[in-house]
Amino acid sequence: MKVSYENNAIKSGGFDFGVISINDPWNSERIAYYDGIIIDGVNDDFVRNLVVRIRSHHRSEVYLKPIFLLKNVSIKDPIINELIDGVVFSLDQVEFVVERTKDISLKVKEILEVKSLSFEAEMINKTINLLVTRDKKQMQAFPYIRSGIGYFYPELSINFAREDESNVLKILEMGEDDGLFTSSFNDRLYLCTNCNGGFLNYREVCPQCSSSHSTTEDMVHHFPCAYIGPMKDFQNTIDDELNCPKCNKTLRHIGVDYDKPSELHTCQKCNHKYQDYHVRAKCISCHHDNYIENLIPKEIKNYTLTRKGRSVAYNGYVSTTRDFDEVPGTVKYDVFKIMLKYEIERLRQNDYTSNIGFMHLANAGEIYSRLGLERQKSLIAEMIGILRHNLRSADFIAFYDASTLVLSLNEIPTKIANKILNDIASLTISLMKRNFKTVEVQIKTNAIKLTTEISHELQLQNLVRTIDRTPQNIEKDSEENE
Repeated sequence: MKVSYENNAIKSGGFDFGVISINDPWNSERIAYYDGIIIDGVNDDFVRNLVVRIRSHHRSEVYLKPIFLLKNVSIKDPIINELIDGVVFSLDQVEFVVERTKDISLKVKEILEVKSLSFEAEMINKTINLLVTRDKKQMQAFPYIRSGIGYFYPELSINFAREDESNVLKILEMGEDDGLFTSSFNDRLYLCTNCNGGFLNYREVCPQCSSSHSTTEDMVHHFPCAYIGPMKDFQNTIDDELNCPKCNKTLRHIGVDYDKPSELHTCQKCNHKYQDYHVRAKCISCHHDNYIENLIPKEIKNYTLTRKGRSVAYNGYVSTTRDFDEVPGTVKYDVFKIMLKYEIERLRQNDYTSNIGFMHLANAGEIYSRLGLERQKSLIAEMIGILRHNLRSADFIAFYDASTLVLSLNEIPTKIANKILNDIASLTISLMKRNFKTVEVQIKTNAIKLTTEISHELQLQNLVRTIDRTPQNIEKDSEENE
């Protein structure tokens, strides 16, 4: 395979690779232009800073760019090795990374870019896009001295300043709640109550003035006379023998004549004497002195991308379920599940039919990517308004995710419930065409009968599984109505 090198660029196998050295200025347009980037690995700091700058960029044509390291020195930073796509030991070896570049480039073309409703959703989108284009399913937490919390998730943590890294744990928790990740326990840590930092200095302090400057000596218990006092009370200036200040007897054998039941601490700041000290945790980042009982406990987990999570790369992830917690006309998904559980209990006592159904925006990623943030919110509000206007007040609605609403349709036959949903979908499409002329709305609906035989959780799972099997026939219906 022919390799040509000219103007800090290499051509090989039909791909152009930009070569970046330590003296080259940062230029995101240059990064975006090339098919791949080769970093001249002069030292750890240069490589780390450049890799982080590329991977944390907001444009997908930059942060998803294949990165290869020209390894002139030994790079010991484990995070660098997680964020690059390969290593070459000379520019003549570039031909060996052409296939890897081709594979990544093809996957990047399949990614659907969307405008997320929230920062958290945007970060989840970026992380999953990076994982999927690299054929990764696992996201591991690495102990890392440069991390603000002491642990680093390379694909996600690079987007945050050191002082903001505690947000990484919150975002991953949101992703797990939305079914995008599963997790396994890695470690437990405690964070500062003031800045959420993970670097804490634990030390014993005086209970009176909180100074850590103290001296410690043993307390001695003399068995024959039961005298208890500090070691200095038993010492003399003549020899090394210990003499009881109460009975003047010599203490010869520990465990026979005496023991040391505890220690006595003397504060060198306020001269307070105490046996039980307090423990404080001083934050190295913000210098806040924390009571250890108030520290923020966090679990560090390793995460695995689910099938639903992988689909985010191709369908887009506009928002987390928490972004819809306060949408007027809806209830939180957790509340929806509780109400559904109660409805099943009612069915055990009464002879009628109740249903659960969904309205699924089949091309949500495409729609949201074409709308600005404010128009996205308007679209969502209008959809909820149409639903609420055409459903009874006793029926309730919740967001399952950014593209799917789940609904209760109580005390009506399932056939009628499906007709209601189809009619609402047709009306929604008609109104959307009128108000959002630049987007084509595709909606799927389905309703299934509630049963008392299985749990409400399992019935919701069964309902959501039918989304992929439900045909997109709503557009035809709406055209007939027109």
